[in-house]
Amino acid sequence: MATENSTPTYDQPSYPDLGNIYPGDYYPDIPWQDYIRPDQPLPQGKAVFDIRDFGAVAEPGRLNTAAFQKAADAAAANGGGVILVAGGIYRMGTVWIPSHTTLFVAADACLEASRNADLLLDQNPHHHQKYGTESAEGAFIRVRDAEDVVITGGGRISGSGEWYVYEPRELPALEPFALTRLPRRDQAACINTVPGTVRYYYRQRIRYAEDKYQEGRPNLRRPSYMVWVENSRQVQLENIILHDAMCWTLNIDCCEQVVIRDLVIDDNRHVANTDGIDLTGSSHVAIEHCFISCADDGICLKNPVHTGRTMRDIEIHRCTVLSVMNAFKIGTGTRHDICQVRVSDCDLCLPDIYPGSVSGISIESCDGSYIKDVVLDHIRMDKIMCPVYLLLNQRNEALDPYTEEPDQNAYWGGGIADITIKNLSAPNAELPCIVTGFINSTKTGRTVRKAIRGLKLEHIDISYRDNQEEISLPEQFTEFLTEYPESNAHGDVDACGFWFRHVDCLKLDKICVKPRRVNTRPLLAFYDVNQALVSDITMLN
Repeated sequence: MATENSTPTYDQPSYPDLGNIYPGDYYPDIPWQDYIRPDQPLPQGKAVFDIRDFGAVAEPGRLNTAAFQKAADAAAANGGGVILVAGGIYRMGTVWIPSHTTLFVAADACLEASRNADLLLDQNPHHHQKYGTESAEGAFIRVRDAEDVVITGGGRISGSGEWYVYEPRELPALEPFALTRLPRRDQAACINTVPGTVRYYYRQRIRYAEDKYQEGRPNLRRPSYMVWVENSRQVQLENIILHDAMCWTLNIDCCEQVVIRDLVIDDNRHVANTDGIDLTGSSHVAIEHCFISCADDGICLKNPVHTGRTMRDIEIHRCTVLSVMNAFKIGTGTRHDICQVRVSDCDLCLPDIYPGSVSGISIESCDGSYIKDVVLDHIRMDKIMCPVYLLLNQRNEALDPYTEEPDQNAYWGGGIADITIKNLSAPNAELPCIVTGFINSTKTGRTVRKAIRGLKLEHIDISYRDNQEEISLPEQFTEFLTEYPESNAHGDVDACGFWFRHVDCLKLDKICVKPRRVNTRPLLAFYDVNQALVSDITMLN
């Protein structure tokens, strides 16, 4: 493992042949001036700990981990203070931020992650046991068991993401595709590699750390997060740029009282697994006025097995999200409950690369979570392939044991209830919206029905990109019981607007869909839908 000592040491990339950047990897038109204030005054006073005073030097490739951590430790010994990063680019391995501390990265500065995996991976066996994985986890910026932490300054935190993933099979697509086609459900074994399908189009351009195509290449080692805030409270990120994540960009994990605003995430949009903001088992979180450009889910709420708690009170307002995958998502890691979520006045889009975002709004309960009381209002989409995707299934990632009593444990899945989506506009869509629960049976033949309940869709305006489409409807629409959920993994359905299955208490009002001119499918399809109130439905020619 690489180390630092009194003699300067320099970064040695784990994979020196990587790191290339291509046109389309980054969004070129971020309105920086609307989100980032470069003139935020530098902090002053005795409680300011400048990393340069502890030996940091802004020299290309030089490692400054020890100097940064000395400054952080001095702040901790002082009972709190400011870690000041100014005057250049400082490369380092994992660093820790203590309680009652502000990390201030000035507008003329950048904290840049090492390209050496040994300097960023967590080798703590206890941590592996907690997260149920044998592989090492890790992050660049760490906050754990802390309170009263601020990250600000107008500068940049960069993850060196391209240095941890293989080259893409194809370069970014800068022109739209003439045909929209889905792989069929009976092609599930090779669903990602069917030429000419939308899954094939975008997955060929993603850079993976794993040997996704069984070519005999070793899996690359990389940290799981760029900024990881864990089991902490009273945390604020404001006026800061998070750039080029190597995996999840910002993970707020089992935290409370968190504010994220005036934040820009500027990731390589083809580095796999680079979610923008992940809220994991965290409550009382406000995300406001952020710009997020990333390869994977833009803003994602998860509550997997390790949290052991209900997640509630999430407010998301005035954000712009450019995501190759799902712009706003709840799921897939959903073992514990999620409730009281409000999203409003957000723009979800993918302006300049193709195909469009996989979905705009995606709500998925796969592992036993009850997701309820979610309202999305005034959502503007553009070039989102599937505007709305809601799914309840029994993937059971936590491996809860089988029982003959479906209501007694999470083996049989959770629930989705009381969801409102209103005032949504979505030009340049390409796929129908899908809303589905499931039906299964116990070993003794007892029917288990899990329906999405209490869904309101009001003032929805969707218009398709008028390209060509190739539809292949199956003889029977099979249940989507245990597969990993994505809107383009279901194959084609027999509706161009909304396809509903296993839904109770559904309200549709003022729904307008303009399909492609070559469309032959009806606007709506209903399978096992009870108590539906439908009014003012329009399909434009």
